[in-house]
Amino acid sequence: MLALWSPTETNEELVQLWESMLVSQQMPLFKAEHRKREWLATRLLMDRLGIEQHDFLANGKPILPRGGISISHCKGSVAVVTSGVNIGLDIQEPTEQIFTIRSKFCSATEWHWLEAHRETLRALTIVWSAKEAIFKYWGEVVDFAQHIEILPFECDASIIDARYKGGHGERNFRLWHSTRGTLEVVVAV
Repeated sequence: MLALWSPTETNEELVQLWESMLVSQQMPLFKAEHRKREWLATRLLMDRLGIEQHDFLANGKPILPRGGISISHCKGSVAVVTSGVNIGLDIQEPTEQIFTIRSKFCSATEWHWLEAHRETLRALTIVWSAKEAIFKYWGEVVDFAQHIEILPFECDASIIDARYKGGHGERNFRLWHSTRGTLEVVVAV
C-alpha cells in the first residue's frame, strides 16, 4: 500500500491533529519547523493507514512487526509504503541542485546516457530516487555510484531496471516509478 500526502494544514493544526490521536509517544523537539512538519505528517499518515506498531533500527530504517515499510518526504509532502516483504521508497522533486551532487551518486556510464537525455534534470532526479529507494530497501552500506547501476530509461516509464552489486550480494531490481504532481516516486521491492 502506497500513500502520498501533501498537507495543507499549518504546523499548529498538525500538532492539534497529533494531540487528538491520544498517543503516548512524545513528539521530539525540533530545531527546524520543516522537520517537525515532516515528523507530524508522517505519523498522521501512518495513523490514517492503520499502522500502529512500528519501530526504527539504529540506522533509522523503519520496521514493522511483519512485512516492510519505507518512508520518504520532500518539500512538505510525505509518502509511506508498506508491503508483505522488504521495500524501499523515495520521493523527490527535480531541482537544479541535483547537478551539484551528481558525482556522488552517478557513475560515468550512467552520466554518459543521462547527459544526452532529452530531460536530463528529471532523469537525473529519477536516478537519484531509484538509488535512494534501493538504499532504503537495504538500510545501510550502499555506495550509490559504485554499487547501483540504473539502466537507461525514459522519464515516463513505469518500470526502471537497476543492478545492485555490493555488500549485500548481487541483485537485479525492477523499480516502480510514477510522477505525482511535481514529485517523482520510486519504489524498490
